[in-house]
Amino acid sequence: MKYKSFGKTGIKVSELIFGTWYLPNHMANGRRQVNKQASIKLIQRAYDLGINFFDTADVYRGVYEREANPPDYERVGTSEKILGEALKGYDRESYVVSTKVMGRTGPLLNNSGANRKHIKKSIQMSLERLKMDYVDFYIIHGPDEDTSIEQTARTMNLLEEEGLILHYGISNHSALDIVRFLNLKYFSALEPPTFIQDKYNLLERELEENNIKIAEDNSLSSMIYSPLAQGVLAGRYLRGDKKDSRLEYEKWFSRKKSDGGNYKGYWLHENNKEALKKFEEIAASKGITMSQLALAWLINRGRYLFPILGATRIEQLEENVESVEVSLSTEEVGRMGQMFKT
Repeated sequence: MKYKSFGKTGIKVSELIFGTWYLPNHMANGRRQVNKQASIKLIQRAYDLGINFFDTADVYRGVYEREANPPDYERVGTSEKILGEALKGYDRESYVVSTKVMGRTGPLLNNSGANRKHIKKSIQMSLERLKMDYVDFYIIHGPDEDTSIEQTARTMNLLEEEGLILHYGISNHSALDIVRFLNLKYFSALEPPTFIQDKYNLLERELEENNIKIAEDNSLSSMIYSPLAQGVLAGRYLRGDKKDSRLEYEKWFSRKKSDGGNYKGYWLHENNKEALKKFEEIAASKGITMSQLALAWLINRGRYLFPILGATRIEQLEENVESVEVSLSTEEVGRMGQMFKT
């Protein structure tokens, strides 16, 4: 594993982050259930491989349930609990944890939001689930139109002063919101966020010239989720392989962009399939897998980018960790980027 400073925080972290949104699971009693022991082994294997940065959220259940009805609040925080148990035997100075606040964690009116009331309660609950005294990085999971960014930032600053968090960041915000947060230091003496977390990969480039660029220009790190476009960049679906994959249980996954909706099933259109085949050839010429090449593209794309790995099998994790050893020239990074431009 290789390590570098996380933006200007001075904290040294692994080039890859282990994410806990989707953990090893199985079907039981007609629903997907997290396999707790397999998840703990996977997290500990990530630690053994040198990953010292682990990402979670208060709303993560460890399984994928988009439209649970009624809402499943019972399993809110499952990923935090499992992560805390997996890491409890390790020196707290040897690893870094990020978690999030904003999403709905219960049925009450104030069980969501980026307001002071919800944030104060949420950090207490997250620390309890994680069995930790503090989290290194606390993330506002999304924008809150009902709360001013000044109130949110001031609350985060208070948590920093109390030692409950070390730094805070924002996720899934607009470029304008990022600029507004950054400008707080000029107009209100509030400490701005030190990083962002957003979706970015070779196929999804919408944020490249706004969020990602703004972060880089201001020395903010970017935690990158969905770096493999949910397995598409790993070549999983090139030949119609759908066993135990999202093609098997997600109806939207192979929808075309013209079908409407917010999801990215159009990744699998014919033009992208041709680019993916060429991408596969490049990976083969280097003696690596497509997923390793896609992750290496992000790592080599800039020193402020940190891909978040999702894995459900140890072999999958071990394969992807090897991406840190792949070196790409600036020319190669640019050429691969152009392959998927539409």
